[in-house]
Amino acid sequence: MIIKNYEINKINLNENKIILFYGKNEGLKNECLNLITKNIDNKSNYEEKEILERPDTFIESILSKSLFDDKRIIVIKRATDKILKILDEIKLKNLDDIIIIISENLEKKSKLRSYFEKDKQNICIAFYPDNDQTLLRLSLNFFQKKNIKISQSNINLIINKCNNDRASLFNELNKIEFF
Repeated sequence: MIIKNYEINKINLNENKIILFYGKNEGLKNECLNLITKNIDNKSNYEEKEILERPDTFIESILSKSLFDDKRIIVIKRATDKILKILDEIKLKNLDDIIIIISENLEKKSKLRSYFEKDKQNICIAFYPDNDQTLLRLSLNFFQKKNIKISQSNINLIINKCNNDRASLFNELNKIEFF
């Protein structure tokens, strides 16, 4: 099932256990990942290479439950089509307390991407690069919240320096705030 990145609050983590983030906008991916994981303390990060080298160890670590945490989030970075087999195994286990988020920049013809787009239980979210208008809106909101007076030409300079990268923009804005 495909949803838009601004509809991230509509995700029901009790029903949708596997989520795919794809696209080039790493800054927005990280924002959405933090939004989903803000109430869950137990978070594990994996690279696809680690999982493919030892799939049994990965599945065992998923199956081991903690007495103190009711939900766990597993983030898999740099995923390719090779992980589909392991995802099918995980779906067969029917794990209720685990949410898996896969984050990668995938091509249109990717089997992983089409797998998520066609399945109703899984969610895929596209993260397209930001444009100047989006970055301008973000920077204006930042300056209004912080009550900082700045000219439009200076804002344009900051946006041009960021090369349409949201993470770079927030880094520059934080430098201005601390200055």
